[in-house]
Amino acid sequence: MALLLAPSACSDREASPELPTAAASLLSSSRAAEEGFLGRSGFRLTQNTIQLNAQIGAASTTDTFVLDSGAPMTIAPRLAERLGLGALAQVSLLGPEGGTSSVPVTRIPEISVAGVSFVDIGTVIDWIEPPNALACLTADGLLGASLLQAAIWQIDFQTKQISVTDRLEELPGLEGAMRIPFERSDAAGSPRIEVGVGDSDEVSLLVDLGFNGSIAIPLTLFEQSGNRLADDAPTEDGQASATVFSATPSLTRIGQLRELRIGDLRLKDFPVITGDAVSDFHVGIDFLRHFRVTLDWRHDDLYLEPIDPEVALYDDFATYGFKPQLRDGKLVVGALWRGGAADRAGLKLDDALIEIDGRKTESPDFAMLCDVLDAIGFFGWNDAPISVVVQRQDRTETFDVAKTPLRSSREAADPEADD
Repeated sequence: MALLLAPSACSDREASPELPTAAASLLSSSRAAEEGFLGRSGFRLTQNTIQLNAQIGAASTTDTFVLDSGAPMTIAPRLAERLGLGALAQVSLLGPEGGTSSVPVTRIPEISVAGVSFVDIGTVIDWIEPPNALACLTADGLLGASLLQAAIWQIDFQTKQISVTDRLEELPGLEGAMRIPFERSDAAGSPRIEVGVGDSDEVSLLVDLGFNGSIAIPLTLFEQSGNRLADDAPTEDGQASATVFSATPSLTRIGQLRELRIGDLRLKDFPVITGDAVSDFHVGIDFLRHFRVTLDWRHDDLYLEPIDPEVALYDDFATYGFKPQLRDGKLVVGALWRGGAADRAGLKLDDALIEIDGRKTESPDFAMLCDVLDAIGFFGWNDAPISVVVQRQDRTETFDVAKTPLRSSREAADPEADD
């Protein structure tokens, strides 16, 4: 689980393919309670992640999860304790920069999502606590691939509705969609498709509904496929990565693939995120939201029905250029894009933030951090210029910061434009 532009729910957090037998059996055991089902539910798109409610067992309350096809079903330890679920096996999970973590695996007897009941769901017990920014999205965990693989899921980003069924004919829009076969990359069922990248064909791409960005690629794969990172590529310094392994300093850059080939798409000079925090090649919500997306685990097919013109896939990475971080009881500038809006305005890494867009932050708490990220984070709702007041030693300074693209508007509007 890693990455990048804003808190992301999964990306690099996936089960190792060499699982112990007990863990593999648990993670592949989920099934629907009945046949011939069709359920629908609205969802919330927060910081470009899909939030869904689910009811576990006979509980009278619902819990909020992030939908994440790139990770196993995951619940917080306190939720496992509330449900009386103990460890039945252990699994080693892969994280950014080659890190691993051994975590317990259990089984949820029953869970209801969108009115559909699933049983025997293999589940990792592992989640983060504040001040990790992922906790802004959910305190409960992930609706991951070990649950999702028991059905067909269609995500409609226009209506913000999810359909869950075992019958493909119940779903609209498939006749106008690209059908792309996928492979299950692990026992949890995380889907991977073959794509072309520059000089390389048959490159494995993780379909990661838990990643809130567009396309992220490890730097080694970026270079091996014949691409070169420009000397003036947009670069973010500081704590740019939020993962279940914690939030750590990292270097994030925006590169350009000479060509990205996905299904029928041939995307020239396509912008991607790369850097030392990216340990897997994956596609996330900021790309997928331009399609009606159907993941058919009954036949191992991905359907992408375009709902926007192709040029909409090209992101200009508009941002205020900095990321707040809660550290030692203070809100500080935790990450900064070189040459971005905040950098040009005069903000510096580790500046103490005492006011952001009228919000007083001298005594911040975690709720305030979440509120600020939701408003001005990379995928925040606010687009207007903001004022930022910082404390530097014994003086305060005020900066005006506008949300501006990290890529030029010409590049974003015309993907065929020459560099």
